Amino acid sequence: MGISLNLLERYRKSAIEILQFKSSDPILDLNNALRRLATVRSILIYNTIIENEGSKIFQGPFKGMNFFSNPADISEGCFVPKIIGSYESELHPFIEDLKINKPNIIINIGAAEGYYSVGLKLMLESTDVFAYDIDPKAKEKTLELSQLNNVNISCRDEFLSSELDGLEKKDIFILCDIEGSELNLFNKDEIIKYQNCRLIIETHSTKIGHSKDILPNLFSKTHDVQLIEQKGSDSFEVPEIISQSNHLDILLSKWECRTHPTPWLVLTPKNKAV
Repeated sequence: MGISLNLLERYRKSAIEILQFKSSDPILDLNNALRRLATVRSILIYNTIIENEGSKIFQGPFKGMNFFSNPADISEGCFVPKIIGSYESELHPFIEDLKINKPNIIINIGAAEGYYSVGLKLMLESTDVFAYDIDPKAKEKTLELSQLNNVNISCRDEFLSSELDGLEKKDIFILCDIEGSELNLFNKDEIIKYQNCRLIIETHSTKIGHSKDILPNLFSKTHDVQLIEQKGSDSFEVPEIISQSNHLDILLSKWECRTHPTPWLVLTPKNKAV
């Protein structure tokens, strides 16, 4: 709880500093301050859930998975949606489909604290899961989360396309979230290596354009492409301790802390389309 309170205080001070600073764009200042204050409230909501309900994921495809009790262990500031199970609910149908069309190998590029790597390993015990992240802390937390759930996954550093060499006959599912660097990884010279892989790629704005507008052309010869926008979902319940609180807490429980839209590309090899 001490680390959580330190995290809370850091965001609170940040919001106050923004409000006290007069820039040329007061609307942007208010927006940034609101995000900081919303994060403070999200930490309090998360702690309330942990204290009253425990640290197992409440619902969704990873229901029952042990998660971190301290929000400081969770990447990207997205606390509550992960513990209640509503996180990236737009992807849930595709995650659930993996139970039916089981891959031989799962590769999670940009694994963060291991939410997907560990959740998918729990869901598909016989599938080999490889978690990649260039952040040493992310690797540490992914390993910690795997131990918390008694599963074995391989934690590695940077993913390179050469990792796929010799695996052409394997059924591989790749989940990628690398904050805009996807345009470096999935380039015209390397794209052929992914021709037999199923992929979900989170897209981002970059200096040369939004990757959702660039990647489909690269994959068009080998994959059927779906663009999945973030529309949110009202179908996920919050724990009773939150539903009996106030409406703002219910709304914040599903807030994923995104600064701008980051839609996903769901890519299915044309020779494997169902």
